[in-house]
Amino acid sequence: MAVNKAKRRRRLIFKRIRFLIILCILFFIGFQVNKVLSGENIIEDVLAFAQQFSKVDSIKQAEEETDNFKVISSERTEKIKSTLLGYLKGVDGHYGVYYYNLFTNESFGINEYEEFVAASTVKVPINLYLFEKIKSGDVNLTGTLKYLRNDYEGGTGIIQTESFGKKYTIRQLSKLSITHSDNVATNMLLRFIGIGNVKNYMRQIGGTVVNDGKNVSCPRDMGIYMKCVYEFCNNNSDLGKEFMDNLLNTKFNDRIPALLPQDIKVAHKIGTQVNTINDVGIVFTDRPYIISIMSKEVDENTAPQVVAKISKIVYDLE
Repeated sequence: MAVNKAKRRRRLIFKRIRFLIILCILFFIGFQVNKVLSGENIIEDVLAFAQQFSKVDSIKQAEEETDNFKVISSERTEKIKSTLLGYLKGVDGHYGVYYYNLFTNESFGINEYEEFVAASTVKVPINLYLFEKIKSGDVNLTGTLKYLRNDYEGGTGIIQTESFGKKYTIRQLSKLSITHSDNVATNMLLRFIGIGNVKNYMRQIGGTVVNDGKNVSCPRDMGIYMKCVYEFCNNNSDLGKEFMDNLLNTKFNDRIPALLPQDIKVAHKIGTQVNTINDVGIVFTDRPYIISIMSKEVDENTAPQVVAKISKIVYDLE
């Protein structure tokens, strides 16, 4: 009889404990919902809420800590990766790819930590650093710089045809360095903000392939820089809009956007050099994602079509 009473008491205690746990969980969920609805850091909170309390496409594999990034793979990302690997077996040259979904945090990479020539994709972190300095008040968008003889560089851009001594605002130089991939504009900005400062900043925000003497990077690092751009633009309305508008209106669209539907917006920056064809961007679908594609030992005439095909495969299976 005493044994039965003891059992009943233990069951009652367990029931009370379960009840208290359920109350705590309900309170926590209600608190999170209230935060989301009240608009406090709404982008971060909505993403965190979705990750905590919803199942995202059968995410099933291990989560691996990589610097400040949590790498999450899923059945979908594994399928995209295997499809790309099959496609890349049949093309000439060597490619690296990094994918990061801004909604689910799912990601994958192919040769994503391998060193590639960055070419003009480096203008993404250069401008990100510039806009951070503008935000802090250290740089004024309306300030001017004079075009000097040492700033000259051929290749892409329009300032190279202008007279030495002509003045440009920081705003003009930033825009031209992105939309026209203007090499002279970039050189003028680097003379002003310092290439060493930019390289140190690239390391600070997570870059792993950063060389003070060479313009190199890797697909994963370029993806991180673009993610930082996305966060900067979301958190700084006026400056962010200007930065994003430049990336959405580049003059070179033969790679990531080329085979995508015309109504899909892509904020991106290409890079071209001998045997190198790159592009890194944000593709604004219902579940926006970052894709970084770098190459080496490729034919510059045919590689843009390969990059476009890689982008299309990811879009179709994403």
